[in-house]
Amino acid sequence: MKKFGLWLVQSAATLGPLGLFLVALGDSAFIPLPQGVDALLITTVIAAPESAWLAASAAVLGSLVGSLVLYGIARKGGRAALAKRVKPEGMAKLERRTDEWGALALIPPMMIPLPLPTKIFVIAAGVFQMPVGRFCAATVFGRGIRYFGEAYVARLYGDETTAFIKDNVWGAVGIGVVLVAVFWAVNRWSTRRVKAGA
Repeated sequence: MKKFGLWLVQSAATLGPLGLFLVALGDSAFIPLPQGVDALLITTVIAAPESAWLAASAAVLGSLVGSLVLYGIARKGGRAALAKRVKPEGMAKLERRTDEWGALALIPPMMIPLPLPTKIFVIAAGVFQMPVGRFCAATVFGRGIRYFGEAYVARLYGDETTAFIKDNVWGAVGIGVVLVAVFWAVNRWSTRRVKAGA
């Protein structure tokens, strides 16, 4: 499977933004390609800086479509698949986190450029019936920050992009944590206002 994933990334590299869409779709729905989309996006933007925003858009759209495929499968009957990946106590924790955080639980794994188990959160969103609108919003927001951020850096730093990202990855993680905390606080505040009839 890993060999097929590598072949897919290498073949897609010749297709520009379309290749990014296909790789992002495959990565999100079927074949895990750790950092495959990120690497292909950076390479594409370095080779053609004028395509930066189109390439990032293609990556976000492909990731959204692929995530929706996995979400849809999980929503129709993915509890057994999730149970194979997560222990019973982990299932309960995931359900609590999904209920408490809602779509915000999806943003960190979607946004932070580290090998996080994104598919588990996507499957959990489907299994625990997260509203599709919120699921899409969280996916687009998280992936948008990640891929447009990478495209911007690649356009600015060119061949030095990989080194720049490695040197600043924890800074990006910190910013991601702050953003999620802010959204969580706003969500809690707005929920309380609605319940209070304000």
